[in-house]
Amino acid sequence: MSNLLSVCLYNTEPESSEELRAKIQGLNFVRLAAEVSSPDELANFLQTGRANLTFFHLDPDATPIVEVIEQVSTRFPDLALIAFSHNTNPEAILAPMRAGCDQFVCEPIDCADLATAVARVASKRALHDSPSRCICVTGASGGVGTSLLSANLAMEIGTHTEAECALVDMDFQFGDLAMNFDCEPKFTYYDLAASGAELDRSILQGSVEKLPSHVALLARPQQIAEQESILPEIVHRVTELLKQTYENVVIDVPVSIDQRSLAALHQANLILIVCQMTVPSVRNTKRYIDALVHAGIPDDHIQVVVNRGDNSGRVSKDDLEEMIKKPVFATVPNDYEFVAQSIDYGQPIASTDPKNPVRVAIRAMAERIVAGRDDAPVEQKAERRGFLGRLLAK
Repeated sequence: MSNLLSVCLYNTEPESSEELRAKIQGLNFVRLAAEVSSPDELANFLQTGRANLTFFHLDPDATPIVEVIEQVSTRFPDLALIAFSHNTNPEAILAPMRAGCDQFVCEPIDCADLATAVARVASKRALHDSPSRCICVTGASGGVGTSLLSANLAMEIGTHTEAECALVDMDFQFGDLAMNFDCEPKFTYYDLAASGAELDRSILQGSVEKLPSHVALLARPQQIAEQESILPEIVHRVTELLKQTYENVVIDVPVSIDQRSLAALHQANLILIVCQMTVPSVRNTKRYIDALVHAGIPDDHIQVVVNRGDNSGRVSKDDLEEMIKKPVFATVPNDYEFVAQSIDYGQPIASTDPKNPVRVAIRAMAERIVAGRDDAPVEQKAERRGFLGRLLAK
C-alpha cells in the first residue's frame, strides 16, 4: 500500500504552474501524479483511478472551473477536492464549496494552511478505509487527568488485544507520558520530524519505545525548542503511518484547537474529551465539542469521559448530559492518592492494584472500545432547564 496521497492539479493558468507545483510538492505526504488544463484531460486521468485528491486553481476565470468541479464531484463522489484562488470574497469561496469542494485555500498559499486542508480532506475521505482504530484523548482543561487515562487506556487495549497499542504524546512542550512507565525513550516525535521525506513505517517503528506492557510509546521531544519543527503535515503523516502500522493508536492531544492538534483529531475514529464534574469543566466540554464539530469532525466521533467522578459536587451526571446533549461515555472514580502514587512510581495502575476501581473503569472502557461499541447509549435525557442547567449554559 502506498503511503502517499496521489494528487492531480487542474490549472488553466500556465504562468501559475511552477508556483502551484512547488507548493504541492512541498508536502511530504503527497505525490503530484498529473497536471491537466482541460476537462477532457482531467476526465481521462481520473478514470484511471489513480487520484485521491484533485486541486482546482480557479484563476483567472472561476465560472467554467466551478462547472467542472460540480461534474467531477458528481461523477467521482469519493474523490477529495480542494480549490485555490486569489479571489477571497464570500461568493468566490462559496461557489466551489457548493459545487462539491471540500476545502478552499487562499492565494498566496500558506504552506501550513495547505497542509491542514489536505490533512482534513484526506482523513475525512479515507478514514473508512483504515483497518486500525485511532483514539484521541484530550481534556476540557488542563489537570483533568488526560495523560494518566491515555497511558492506562493504551496499556489496557494492548493487554486485551494481546497486540502492541501505539501511544503518542502530542503535548510537545510538557508531555509526561513516559513518566507513567518510568522510561526514558531514546527517540522522540522530533526524530520523525527531522527525517523529512524519508519518513516511513520503518523509521517510525525504530523511533517508538517498546514497553513490556503491550505499549509502543512515541514520546514528546526532549527539548521544548524542538517542537517548532513539528508542522501539521508531519503530524498528519505520523498519524497516518501509526494507523497503518498498529491496530490501535491512542494519542494524548493537548488542550488546544490548533492546526497540529486538528491534523490528528481529524484522523480519529473516537475522540474522548476528559472532564471533571465542575461548572467550568462542564462549560468547557460543551465549548470544545462545538468547536470540534465546527472544524468538521462528526459529532458521533466525540464522546465525554468523566474523571474523578463522585457525587460530592454541585454538578450531576444529568446536568452534564443535558449540557452536552449526549450520554457520558464512561466515568472513572476518584482515588487521587492511589493515582498520584502510581504516577510518582512510574507504574501503570494495573500493575499496582489490578482490582482498584480506577483500573476496573479504564479496563471496561478499553474493552468497550475494542469491541466496537464506541457510541454512547442511544437513550437521551429529557429536556430540563433548572437553575444549574441555566448556569452551565451561560
